[in-house]
Amino acid sequence: MQLYSKRKTQIQFAKKTQSFIQEEIYRLSGEFKKIKTRELWEYPEIVRNHPLSIDLDLCTKQGFIGIYDTTITEIGFQTYLKRFLQEPIEDPNFHSHPNEIGKILKKHSYTRGYHLLRKFLVPDAETNEKFPLPPVNPEDFFWKKRKFLKVLFPIWGTITPIYLVVGLLFDLPLIPLLLLINGILFFSYRSDSLKQWKEIKALSTGAGRFQKTFLYLTKDRKSTKQMLGHITSLGDSSELLISPLPHFILNVLCLWDLWKIKSLGKWKQRFGNLWNELEIQILKTDAELPFVNFGFLFPEGNFAIPSTSGTLSATSLVHPLLPKQSRVFNPLTKMLPGDLMIVTGSNMSGKTTYLRSIAMSLLLAGAGAPVLGSEFEFPEFQIHTLIRSQDSMEDGVSFFYSEVRRLSSIIRTADHSKQVPVLFLDEILKGTNSKERYIATREILSVLREKQTIVFLTTHDLKLAEIPWAKRFHFTELEVDGQMDFDYKIREGVSGSTNALKILKKEGIPIRNEAE
Repeated sequence: MQLYSKRKTQIQFAKKTQSFIQEEIYRLSGEFKKIKTRELWEYPEIVRNHPLSIDLDLCTKQGFIGIYDTTITEIGFQTYLKRFLQEPIEDPNFHSHPNEIGKILKKHSYTRGYHLLRKFLVPDAETNEKFPLPPVNPEDFFWKKRKFLKVLFPIWGTITPIYLVVGLLFDLPLIPLLLLINGILFFSYRSDSLKQWKEIKALSTGAGRFQKTFLYLTKDRKSTKQMLGHITSLGDSSELLISPLPHFILNVLCLWDLWKIKSLGKWKQRFGNLWNELEIQILKTDAELPFVNFGFLFPEGNFAIPSTSGTLSATSLVHPLLPKQSRVFNPLTKMLPGDLMIVTGSNMSGKTTYLRSIAMSLLLAGAGAPVLGSEFEFPEFQIHTLIRSQDSMEDGVSFFYSEVRRLSSIIRTADHSKQVPVLFLDEILKGTNSKERYIATREILSVLREKQTIVFLTTHDLKLAEIPWAKRFHFTELEVDGQMDFDYKIREGVSGSTNALKILKKEGIPIRNEAE
């Protein structure tokens, strides 16, 4: 039976490994639609409604967060989300040094990193399922309020079964009274003992589920094996709780729960520190592995260079979700706090993708991951995006008012930030007329300049490009054999071409007075 169980686990692990390798191939080839990712509603509400998630499509079926999520623990997943979204991580144990991922990539060969990822595989896990890995609670709350019982029960629990056996043989008195006392005693601590059993079960399940990971990361393999073996054995005892009557009888006969709780206490004293050290290491590594794996898959990526002067620039960069065959690398001119870049260009020429490429590169750099590009220099930043505004029928909020509220919030945040605010705007204030849009946009950009915000703005409104302090760049379409073609290359200056009418005509919509 044991051999069958072991063989079954090996087969499950082999299937899980095969599935993992296939997903790695899909990531490498850019076949993201074939990867089983979460649905949008499966993400925490605070994540799926996060401005970065909405504007950069991070939580869509083919969004970066889902595609590169290799986490398996609940805390590892939450930490991964926070790190990528530049949200604060409250627990200092999970703070990573900016060079941590680089060290892992340099220290481990691809093969070793691949094995590390495999150690996190859980054979019986469903796709995208996350598991808890609890810490050991050193507080001895059970015995804290039962100090007398802690001293007395080993004597009482030993004498009781002996007296029962002898009493039955020689017809001694007080057996019913003895059983009654033990029964009353059992019910007096039952609610607290169930909490202890719950802790035992959680630790035992974690030990079994992450056994390979514990053993792979530990420096003391012998002690770790003993730690895992003892808590697993203790966890096996918890199966008796499924049968209330035998459980009750054992406690009446020998105070069985108290012996097991005592064993848990001894295990904590001996292995508690080792478990907690490894638990933190596992959770921290789990949260870092998506970024490490990204670096494994794309060794052509480079680590960004932190800037002390507030500089944001790159010799080349590209969006990390573009397949290799579709990548067009573009430079990012030197941007300093207070600088404004206005990007103009025709439809579908690559303006918004360029903004998203910069934003995604910033997020990767901020998480300590490599960037698909070269010489990417970035400051300590606070990123804001306003690319996809949303209205709300429930709150009576229009697109325009939604944008204004977001902009107001960004400006207020910039006042109290020690980081360089970096703002990405796509077709600002779309919900109002051109005259008021120009005046409002000019004033907003002036305020943002005063707040030392680096601003990237795409627009079809060429009048906005006349703002004197702006750095002007554009994308354009080419005409090849009478057809529109795009090279997605950024160029200096303002766009001199448009293609809206061409697109309308291509789709069969007649333009009768094109000369006008």
